[in-house]
Amino acid sequence: MDHITMTKAVRLEELGGDVKLLPRVGVTGSRLMVFSQAEAPVLTEISLVDGSIQRRLLEDPGVEIHFVQALAPNRRLLVSAFSEGGEKNAFVYDGSGKRLFSFRAGDAVEEVQVMDDTIWIGYMEDGILKEDSFSKHGALALDPEGNILFSYRETAGRQGLPGVRDCYGLNATEDGEVWLYYSIDHLMARITRGRVKQFWKGGPVLSWHSPLVQARGFALWNRQLLFATPARELYWASLRHGILERVKPVDVEGREIAFSRYWTRDFRLFLLEGSDVYLYDMKQHGMKM
Repeated sequence: MDHITMTKAVRLEELGGDVKLLPRVGVTGSRLMVFSQAEAPVLTEISLVDGSIQRRLLEDPGVEIHFVQALAPNRRLLVSAFSEGGEKNAFVYDGSGKRLFSFRAGDAVEEVQVMDDTIWIGYMEDGILKEDSFSKHGALALDPEGNILFSYRETAGRQGLPGVRDCYGLNATEDGEVWLYYSIDHLMARITRGRVKQFWKGGPVLSWHSPLVQARGFALWNRQLLFATPARELYWASLRHGILERVKPVDVEGREIAFSRYWTRDFRLFLLEGSDVYLYDMKQHGMKM
């Protein structure tokens, strides 16, 4: 088994210990955003450049929040994964923590990422199969007011590609591309400018026999992917060469990192061990395969 050496990015006491409502973490640009509502709704933003920390109290959204992202100019987006009765589950705040407005973003939300003020959302099977007006599309792009800009279901249909039954992972990258990893049969799609430009299936990377079954989240660089799985394992995959191998995360002293949670965005993977957040930057480390 190969290994990847990760650096300690920040220490977040909010993420350690037992809490009633699990803090939610979002990655936006050079910041980690941690939303906690165990006692009061608090948003903590940590710079990955200089480690500076900003905290602000937000107006209570009234529902459990699962995703947090940044919107321009100086706005914040909170999203709940569920909206079974048609309730609004996306909330936009200004820089002072005041809630500006809310809208519905669909039921059974799997992932939310914002790129250039476009909100990308992937959905779970529960919402897709019941034909929820948003979730049925499998993956959507919304504007900051919640209007649909892009439907994967409609685009895939026009291009003769399978739709999404369950969106396992989504990655909105800094160069304007959006990548989806989804079932029915473990497929990978690269979306740019409103079209699916590349599509992969089969082989050791994308199949029912792959250990990536229901892997939630992946980092991406130069057609290579770093997956984290529900079994708390990491796998490095090459779409160019059809290679898949398990890798072990270690710190700079070679000690294995026993992580409990993980987050991915563009070319970065974050692992949580206790209250320590570790970072692996695929772009910085270059090609592996």
